[in-house]
Amino acid sequence: MKPDTERTKRYHAKLHKKRDFLHVHIAKELRKSMKSKKRSILARKGDSVKVMRGSFKGKNGKISSIATLRCKIFIEGFNRKTLRGKEVPVPFEPSNLLLVGVEMSQSRKELFQEVKAQEVNKETKEVKETKVAEAKVLESRTSASG
Repeated sequence: MKPDTERTKRYHAKLHKKRDFLHVHIAKELRKSMKSKKRSILARKGDSVKVMRGSFKGKNGKISSIATLRCKIFIEGFNRKTLRGKEVPVPFEPSNLLLVGVEMSQSRKELFQEVKAQEVNKETKEVKETKVAEAKVLESRTSASG
C-alpha cells in the first residue's frame, strides 16, 4: 500500500493494535537463550536496551516508561533541555532500539527457561552417550584380552 495510507492506519489504530508496534528487536545472545525463534518481543519497563539510531547511538539504558498511545519508549538517563530550560525525557521509536537485557516476569520466564531445561537435557544425554561409549570401549578391551 501507499506509505500515506499505512501511516494513517498506524495513526488511527486502536490501542490494543498500537501495543503491537512496541516490539523491540532482540540481541543475538538473548535470542540463543529463547525457546521459540522470535526476532522481537514486546518491550517492558525495566528491560535493558541499546540505542541503534539517532544522536544517542551506541548507548545502553533501562526502559523507564512506555507511551502506548504515542508508540514511544523512554529510557532512564536520556533527557534533553527544552527552550525554557526544563529537562524532558527523550522519546525513542521501538524500531531504533535493541533489547539487550530482560526484566523477568512469569510469561518471560516461560520464553527463556525452557531452553535452559532443554540444554540440561542435552547435557545429560551427552553424558549418558559418553558413558555408553566408555562402557563399549571397556567391553571391547575385556573381550579382546579374555
